[in-house]
Amino acid sequence: MAKATRDQVQSLLMECVREYGQQAGLVVRVDENTPLIGPGAAVDSLGLVMVVTGFEARLNQTFDAQLVLASEAAMSLSRSPFRSVAALSDYALGLLDGAPSA
Repeated sequence: MAKATRDQVQSLLMECVREYGQQAGLVVRVDENTPLIGPGAAVDSLGLVMVVTGFEARLNQTFDAQLVLASEAAMSLSRSPFRSVAALSDYALGLLDGAPSA
């Protein structure tokens, strides 16, 4: 499995957010501080599901992994990994670093 960098992971996520925005007919400005949930979120709840599933698929394909981002472990964290682009990128990178090879 190729070693993932934070920049690679974050770029994949930002691409997914932009693509969802285009599909939804929205202009989405996205950077690492962009919120994904709560006030000012770049996406609605359906959008978040679509972004997360698309991001998960790209991570798994790009890094030959078998990650599940929306897991019970993710939902039970005291600070949601879905709160921002940076948080989800860091969470995904942590999973990739600890992921067994496919």
